[in-house]
Amino acid sequence: MDATLPGMAACGPITYTSPQNLSLKSVKEYAFIEPVADILYYDQRNRPVYDYDLSDNAADLVESIIMSQRYPFSKPIYMDYDGAGRSARKWIQNLGDISTSRLDRVRVPDDILRAIEASGHRYGVIIYTSGYIRSREAILYEERQEAIGDAVSAVIDALASKKGKDKDDKKKSSSSTYHSSVNKTPYDSNLYCVVIDSESDEIVHYIHPIPFLEKDPLNGSDVETMLARLLKDF
Repeated sequence: MDATLPGMAACGPITYTSPQNLSLKSVKEYAFIEPVADILYYDQRNRPVYDYDLSDNAADLVESIIMSQRYPFSKPIYMDYDGAGRSARKWIQNLGDISTSRLDRVRVPDDILRAIEASGHRYGVIIYTSGYIRSREAILYEERQEAIGDAVSAVIDALASKKGKDKDDKKKSSSSTYHSSVNKTPYDSNLYCVVIDSESDEIVHYIHPIPFLEKDPLNGSDVETMLARLLKDF
């Protein structure tokens, strides 16, 4: 589930701060809501499949690294995402599709607000990861498809040249018809951070750096680097 946002290709991060203008460093401790992750796995024919185990592992890795660092977060508040907290999980999964221009009108689910309040905190933090992992077989499959496309283009060019057609026009036509670039990147990641004020029932901060291209959502070193960038203002 490659989550995208308007402006994702921009040079800088996508951020939002509510009129409350909360200084992140001014809060002694945030309620740390259980992280959520959505990871796609590209199979041997390079087809994306949602992988529940990889998604759970990616979320657990974020939680583990957060707890091992000195971020001003509480112990994780577990939400029972497969049961009573299913609606909260769905809301978090949609964070990648929310336009920052509409964040002041986004309603925070009651179960998330109650979880923050019950923990004795005013502010809560949610971290969401989306990404994919491409199997070695998927990469080999795409390389074979690319080779087949190149071979077809060469045959078309050879046949066209025999008919005396202009080479530049032929190559341009055959390339666009029979050859396309393939994505062989083994993995990519997106991380999002939302800060919620349980008293005003609103999102007060939204942080999404540009995509972490070729960062593995299941590699501890990569995830630690991504989190350091995502949470640098806390």
